[in-house]
Amino acid sequence: MLKDKYDVTIAILNYNREKYIDRSIRSCLDQIVFNKKIEILILDDFSTDSSYKKITEYKSIDNINIIKNKKNYGIGYSSQKCLEKSKGKYFMRVDSDDFLNKHAINDMIKILEFNKDLSFVCSDHYRVNEEGRKRKLIKLNKINTIKNHGAGILFNKKDIVQVGGFNKKLLEAEDYDLISKLLKKNKKYFYLPVPYYRYFIHKSNISHSGKRKKIIEKILKS
Repeated sequence: MLKDKYDVTIAILNYNREKYIDRSIRSCLDQIVFNKKIEILILDDFSTDSSYKKITEYKSIDNINIIKNKKNYGIGYSSQKCLEKSKGKYFMRVDSDDFLNKHAINDMIKILEFNKDLSFVCSDHYRVNEEGRKRKLIKLNKINTIKNHGAGILFNKKDIVQVGGFNKKLLEAEDYDLISKLLKKNKKYFYLPVPYYRYFIHKSNISHSGKRKKIIEKILKS
């Protein structure tokens, strides 16, 4: 088996987030890591605003790879596509309106590197406003909270692949589905009580569509 080209792939999924995509990309580029290679995979899910134009401004950067869907497929399909295209040993998804603390990857990867039995590491979140200012601390210290916040979690890619990856058909709750599958296989994780992820909550968040609860109910019954 060929060695992974990168240590970590950060996948940024974008749909009509021209106002925030720069902030998200910069936070991934600004990661402070030691002796680790990061791939930044940016997928545009057929945006109708100027998002893709902004994304292509980064195409000359060596560790950035850009994908554009030919139509709008949704988050489940796009997450799985990023997973399949990724060249990193570890995998993290970042939403295009959210961003990372600059120490997130370096600290989280150490935990996975020194604990080979772990499938993923999750950290606390800060809810932020439009300007990125901290508003509320979200602690991921309970299993249902972890399942509902799949972005910002660093996964061991081989374990995601082992459970079948992301469900391409899901338009919401793909994170809940993936983490549920890992836990059903008795995969272990580590909770890091440090707020490394910045979660911007607003009216156009996918989670506000009202469909997520129904999808989760179906997942629980399966």
